[in-house]
Amino acid sequence: MRRLGMAVAAVLLCATMGFARENRNNVSKEPFAINFEKLSNYLQLSSYQANEVANINEYFLDMQGESLRASEKMRDKKMRQAVYGNLKLMKKVLTPEQYRKYVVLLNVTNNNNRALNF
Repeated sequence: MRRLGMAVAAVLLCATMGFARENRNNVSKEPFAINFEKLSNYLQLSSYQANEVANINEYFLDMQGESLRASEKMRDKKMRQAVYGNLKLMKKVLTPEQYRKYVVLLNVTNNNNRALNF
């Protein structure tokens, strides 16, 4: 009975590792979407800032979509431009403390550097 349990555990472990490896290789190239409500609460945005950040996020999604439609050569360059453009626009709207929190949040949620493709 003990051997049977160990065999089942080994099979389940191998199957789990196989699925995990398969998903890692098929990294999605979807645009990096931001939940605006949670972001607004986290950064404690004023009404003016909330409107500006919503516009910046919409522009960011458009730029990411454009980069995904670009040729393979230009895709990385356009994605970098989208990310750095987003950071530049956010820096103008947010206070230094809010901007620091935003950059940390962006790094934590994108820790595999999917958007920059490193």
